[in-house]
Amino acid sequence: MAKIYQVFVGCPFLIAIRENYDRLKEDLEKELPLHIVLADTTAISSTDYLLEHITNLVRESAACIFDATGGNPNVSLEVGIAHALPTEFLLTIYTRKPRTQQSAEKALEREGERRPIISDLQGRNRIEYKTYPSLKRQVINRYLTKLPYMQRWAAFRKRYSSYTAPALQLFQEMRQSGRTVRPRVVAVLDGTGIRADDLLAALSEVKLLAVKRGRVGGIYYPAK
Repeated sequence: MAKIYQVFVGCPFLIAIRENYDRLKEDLEKELPLHIVLADTTAISSTDYLLEHITNLVRESAACIFDATGGNPNVSLEVGIAHALPTEFLLTIYTRKPRTQQSAEKALEREGERRPIISDLQGRNRIEYKTYPSLKRQVINRYLTKLPYMQRWAAFRKRYSSYTAPALQLFQEMRQSGRTVRPRVVAVLDGTGIRADDLLAALSEVKLLAVKRGRVGGIYYPAK
């Protein structure tokens, strides 16, 4: 079952592109309850394990973002997996050109990139960006806001705007291990004047988290 709060990102390792997604992950996780997973396949040598690894990440994600700049082979594989499962995904294309055509060709050759976009996806709706602010704005406004989990977040912010900052701190705690516990919530809220029970009740009301009791008690992301 897909994790409704998780978004998978596949992109080329071309420095100018990868830096955008490292920054995107950092910013989105500061501002939103989502967990952003960047594909990191540099240390995987086995083709079979690579396929299994990527398939599991894509299958476990509620949505995927693939930067198809240059028709990168790894990204092409990831898009193919998303097609086969199937899984909802968004394509992005970096369109800013280097100062000279020669420098562009050299940069692409170093990274093994020669095609402008995966050929079979030429007609698919996609986001084109030249700057990081444009990428971030379009990804949020044209894609992430449509996710059911993000719609719950919008409802939460509308009803409980003063709880937004501590709620984001709570999600940061949960990303580390998939759960947190009530004493940690109390610590996060120290000095805010907000009661732990009130925050947890508000987040539970819109199904942004689930509170479990008993031996496996704790605070978790919801299963659905």
